[in-house]
Amino acid sequence: MTTPLTHHLLSRRTLSLALASVFASSALPAMAQGGPQSLPQEGQQYRVLKPRNTTPVGDKKIEVIEFFWFGCPHCNTLDPSLEAWVKKAPADVAFKRVHIHFGTAAAPDKRTETHQRLFYTLEMLGLNATHNSGVFNAIHADRKTLTTRDGILEWAKSRNLDLAKFTAAFDDGFTLSRKMREASALQEAYKVDGVPYFAIDGQYITSPSIAGGEPSFYNTLDFLINKVRKDRGPVAAASKPKLEDKKPIKQVSDKTVKKTD
Repeated sequence: MTTPLTHHLLSRRTLSLALASVFASSALPAMAQGGPQSLPQEGQQYRVLKPRNTTPVGDKKIEVIEFFWFGCPHCNTLDPSLEAWVKKAPADVAFKRVHIHFGTAAAPDKRTETHQRLFYTLEMLGLNATHNSGVFNAIHADRKTLTTRDGILEWAKSRNLDLAKFTAAFDDGFTLSRKMREASALQEAYKVDGVPYFAIDGQYITSPSIAGGEPSFYNTLDFLINKVRKDRGPVAAASKPKLEDKKPIKQVSDKTVKKTD
């Protein structure tokens, strides 16, 4: 059953996508005319998050976070192209996924909660890269809800996963609760109001709906990464020690020179 909060968020998402498709179609001629000069604009293809969030990677990497939900049809549609983008991402980009949970403690959305638990179970086992797409396919192609423990264990068995290890991880309430709390804290810090939702370097927000479609989204994502890179500037090279002017070597008596082994 959809909670009022979830219904509100997904309704906003549906409306945003509908509007985005209209805007994208009307903007195509202008983009074509503008060519390379038609750069993404703040307030149009992306927005700035204030205050900026600090990132654990610091200035050594540019963090890109995707907030998503396994049950979201738009996340499912984006997933193949996103996986391809991640594989080609520059070396200084640190990509991570955060599975959201809609609802509140008083009125939780059990679908997002159970799917979140599944995602972090796979993360604990190091299986996200090989099995995230399998979860999307099970939900959106095979029409499996994966909202119960038995259903998820049956899915794990169908994927030939080590059922004993998977069950132990899925039932590890202490570790999963910690991971889910961390995800909820990030979701709140980044003011996530729908999915998929992307944060770049703790300060920029974009998504396919915000950017006006998938092609524009990837252009915006690359633009923001380059923007962060340029704003940081080149890493200051270590200054070379200055060579002191050569001075005449002072002659010393042999008696004053101590011998060392």
